[in-house]
Amino acid sequence: MTETSRVLAGPWLRLVQILCVLLFALKLAQLALAGVFMDESYYWMWGQHPALSYYDHPPLNAWLLGLSSSLFGWNLFALRLPVALTFLADILALWLIARRIGGDDWRGHFWLTLLLFFVTPLFWMVTSFGLPDHTLLTALLFSIYFFFRFFQDRANGAEGATRDLLLGALFLGLATLSKYNAAFLGVGIGLFVLFNDRALMGQLRLWLAALLAIAMQAPVVVWNLTTRFASWNFILEGRHNGLAQRFDGVYPLLLGILVFILPFLIWPMGKFAIARSKIPGIGFARSAFIVSTLAIVALAFTTLTLFHWNLIAYAAMLPFLVVYLRPRWLFGLQVLVGGALAVALSVNYSITPVSNVRGWADEGTSWVYGWDEIAAATATARSEHEIGFIAATDYTTASLFAFALRDRDVVSLAPRQDQYDYWFDPAAHAGQDALLYVDRWRPLNDTIRRKFDTVDMLAEFPVRTLAGDEINIQRLYLAKGFRPDG
Repeated sequence: MTETSRVLAGPWLRLVQILCVLLFALKLAQLALAGVFMDESYYWMWGQHPALSYYDHPPLNAWLLGLSSSLFGWNLFALRLPVALTFLADILALWLIARRIGGDDWRGHFWLTLLLFFVTPLFWMVTSFGLPDHTLLTALLFSIYFFFRFFQDRANGAEGATRDLLLGALFLGLATLSKYNAAFLGVGIGLFVLFNDRALMGQLRLWLAALLAIAMQAPVVVWNLTTRFASWNFILEGRHNGLAQRFDGVYPLLLGILVFILPFLIWPMGKFAIARSKIPGIGFARSAFIVSTLAIVALAFTTLTLFHWNLIAYAAMLPFLVVYLRPRWLFGLQVLVGGALAVALSVNYSITPVSNVRGWADEGTSWVYGWDEIAAATATARSEHEIGFIAATDYTTASLFAFALRDRDVVSLAPRQDQYDYWFDPAAHAGQDALLYVDRWRPLNDTIRRKFDTVDMLAEFPVRTLAGDEINIQRLYLAKGFRPDG
């Protein structure tokens, strides 16, 4: 029996369950109603161009989106269905882990963990949109579940089931097919075995499990071999622009922790990382938490880091953290603040912006709204002009525009390399006229203008909130005489 389950019963258990049900319903409403979010449409476009892997990330998310679109068409339902399914799978994984921890009295642990899952903004965000992180999180949680079964058995004096070891490796392989940083879980497990369970290193099954996880990366390896290691070069070098000052990357990382994890979990996370283990068999998860966190902190001294890059650490702690959530008022504050943020995020992306879009330069929120008018104007322009192709000035706006048009052939003309460079052959379109989308956040610049003989605006559409505040200005241009080398 865990400490958590002993204190969570009666009215308190009912309160936690009610909050979980309400937040669960809110999540489903957001999945159904929220507009398309930034890079979500980019990965949708990947799914429209099936490949072994892709430039920015491994392929699992794109494969699922492509499958969903082939079954259900080009619509918001098909975009969000894989996200909804992985969200439900996350809950199942947490339920399975809680049962393993709590034995006959597991309910308190599960419901508190589920509530923590809902009121931690990071988890709310990554389970809301079709980004690679939603498949990453699900695969991580199931990998953690099977590895926990294996190492808990060994901590209790048994050998550990080979089935659990191999299933853990299978889901680790799927996690790494979602995002490369899933490898931190594998490194954490390897270090745990090296320092705490060295006898396992002499067993063939450990190496077979490692081989399974690595072999599953074959599509990514083949794709990189055929593209001169384009994706790996991008991850290791291309996306890192350096810093003007050494701590310029640390401040955004700390801000991301404060906003998307919330400060109330910092003390419990510290106890999870270094305090005496209260649950047998979780040493591998603590090792993965430390490895991933140290790697991301080190990276922050060399480049800007995003709040979700340390998802491996947060996934490793999530199933076990409520045991370390003392004093209890920390959890109460997490629920109050995190619950309010969940409501705010849902309203922000589903109904009307609540963020200060222009003051905070919140392009992601502004792009959720206002695509119907310009999509209709584009359809009219296509019928009135001889158009060779449709483009935007950036991969993000090209993808959002493509989703609104339901057109897999929209392209990005951004000078920086992205996945569109593998689909668009500029030389094949030399001399053609194009329809060009630009907006406040991705304006028409001289680099793009020089690629055409003339560029003339056809239509302009301000995008406004329900209160009438302008959050974007969308413009459609007729660009004549494409010059690939312009």
